Amino acid sequence: MVPSFARLSPNAAFDRYRRWPRAWRLLLRGLLIAYLLYLLLGNVFLNTPLFDLATNRTPEKFRMHTGPALTVLPGFVTAWDLRMRGHVQRNVWTLRADRASARIALLPLLHREVRLPWMEAVNVIGAIDRVADAIPPPPQSDQGWTLRFDAIHSGTLRRARFGDLAIEGKGHGTVGFLKQLKGGPVQLFPSQIVFDDASVRYGKRQIADQAHVDARFSFPRHYRAQAPGLRKLGIADLALQLHGRSVALRIDTAGAQTRLSTEPGLGHVQANLRLLRGELQPGSKLNWRVPLHAGVGATDRGVLALLLDVDRDIRLRARLPGQIDPRSMLDADLRIGGRTLPFDDPGALLPRLSGALQGRWHFESLNWISDLLVRKPWFRLDGGGDVSADLRLAQGALQPGSRLDVPEVQATADVLRVRIRGKAQAAGRIVGTAAQPRTEVAVRMHSFALAPLADPKAIFVQGENLRLDLDGAGTLATMHDSLQARLRFDDARVPDLRAYNRYLPATQVRVLGGSGSLSGDLHLDAAGQVGEGNVRVRGRQARLQAAGLALAGDLDLDARLRRAELHDKRFDLSGSTLRVQGVRYGDGGKQRDWWATLRVPQGRIAAAPATQADAQVQMQMRDAGPVLAVFAQRSDAPAWLLKLVDAGQLDARGQLRWSTDALWLDRLHAENQRVSLRARLRVGDAGTQGDLYARWGVLGVGVALRGEQRQWHLLNAREWYERQPAWLPEPPPAPAPAASAP
Repeated sequence: MVPSFARLSPNAAFDRYRRWPRAWRLLLRGLLIAYLLYLLLGNVFLNTPLFDLATNRTPEKFRMHTGPALTVLPGFVTAWDLRMRGHVQRNVWTLRADRASARIALLPLLHREVRLPWMEAVNVIGAIDRVADAIPPPPQSDQGWTLRFDAIHSGTLRRARFGDLAIEGKGHGTVGFLKQLKGGPVQLFPSQIVFDDASVRYGKRQIADQAHVDARFSFPRHYRAQAPGLRKLGIADLALQLHGRSVALRIDTAGAQTRLSTEPGLGHVQANLRLLRGELQPGSKLNWRVPLHAGVGATDRGVLALLLDVDRDIRLRARLPGQIDPRSMLDADLRIGGRTLPFDDPGALLPRLSGALQGRWHFESLNWISDLLVRKPWFRLDGGGDVSADLRLAQGALQPGSRLDVPEVQATADVLRVRIRGKAQAAGRIVGTAAQPRTEVAVRMHSFALAPLADPKAIFVQGENLRLDLDGAGTLATMHDSLQARLRFDDARVPDLRAYNRYLPATQVRVLGGSGSLSGDLHLDAAGQVGEGNVRVRGRQARLQAAGLALAGDLDLDARLRRAELHDKRFDLSGSTLRVQGVRYGDGGKQRDWWATLRVPQGRIAAAPATQADAQVQMQMRDAGPVLAVFAQRSDAPAWLLKLVDAGQLDARGQLRWSTDALWLDRLHAENQRVSLRARLRVGDAGTQGDLYARWGVLGVGVALRGEQRQWHLLNAREWYERQPAWLPEPPPAPAPAASAP
């Protein structure tokens, strides 16, 4: 039925208007003029740069752009091609819609509040990304404007992305939030997003398709300081329902890190999860059956079943029967005590983990095993291999009886700037008691080779039966901190002793030939730093050139190492010895069967910033022959000096310094009942330099050696020698022996 006023002609309507009281006519005119002004000014504002100036005052924090926009009634706006972007600390969110209509409540504007009771958007795409550039949050305050969007609804939600996780399909949803600017509180109203026939991706990898996703989420009003970052999950109310077709999972363990990718497959995933204030709620379930491909060529390993059930605790089960590939079997039943998820510290789950895991698997890389054990990558298992495991855990601690075996693998250890590499087998066992379990890992290299860390291809030692024993606490979370290691090998072959020239100072001290053996027994920490131990080098028919003197004979060096301080690269050498015997020296090796024993009662070697060793030495020598051969020449030496070679055995003491550019011997005192020698010697790239004072009875002589030049001092020789400055600083006094207990 048509209203009566609508049937009036324009003239009749105008006549009726003129019969109205004058006040009513003025009111109507005012309302009409106001509406026309609103219609004009509102649409001009929405479609000119004035809108950008008003909404984009801080574009680094918030930007909004639209295409054409229209307002017909006060508070009602429709805009096309809507683009919004916000930056909050390290999070950037974006929203796009083909069209959006909204109602703006006008009265709340008087209270510094922008309120949209409803907003309807068409063809919406939303995303949240984590970025490197952070915008510092403002200090907490209640002085800013408040943005309140009660219900942003879309019946045509096309895509939603949260970092690398993207959901695309036929969606609809409603989201509402409140945010007070300039450091005020934030609140997420009960919201819901639903997708049907959806594709779920993580990065470029598809996880599921033909999926139904129903997500509900909210969190209460709070200030940032109360729940920053991931801690918001601890106050949120989240619910997820998901079911759909799952793709196949491919595991690549060939690199330094395990990589996951997906392939087409016929798996299935079904989830019904509820998280309330950081706790998974009883009744939450996840059932994922996923075809598994792993190894070179993505070998089919069967169907992996993953189950999650939440009651009083969180129960995780995984099963791979191993029917397709006998090397691949998994049966795990694990329980996490309680239901709380520590999003800001996932490692806190380990002490709550209990259960059992049995499995066999062929890994293309076994580095993950060494990563569990050591803090720094000084020890690693290279390449692939089979792993057999039977593990029992209680409150994060591996229990006695647990085992892990690797029957064959290539192992590498970097110790004291030397790379040790060989074919090995590894066996791990948990021993001790349930209250105090300990981890023991035995690594055996059937054959191995040593090379300088700076040149791993320059192998100079080969041996068999190297033993690396690792021992640490049974707690998974602290194993790599408590680990201690012992490395042992005996009589490894050194085919050519010239390989040690890289460690000798200057060109004036060189190994010319010979072979030998190397043994070691070292104690290390989890970072691969040597705490103590000894290294023994034996040389057979070793030929050396030192200070212009050719020597040949057998040597036996037993170096004792003890770290001076924790986290220090200095070692105490006290107790080290060097024995040489059967030594020939001089022209044509006419002097034979010379021997000497050198002991280090006090010494230290520093590996950084440059290698240098300082030691107080005590020596026993068959005679003074090599010392005299360096300083004296038969053509110009006094005749009685050359006869000191037959003066018998000498006891000596002195100060030794060895560095990368020179070898010093200072404050050398050698004597017996017949003869006394004092000397200092420096052998380096600049040649050989030194001073010698020799006394035989009442006879004394001094000689200054500068390269090939010798200057003899026959008068006041001792006074001359004592006037020469020492080359090395005075050594520190030896530590006093500890007092014995009464």
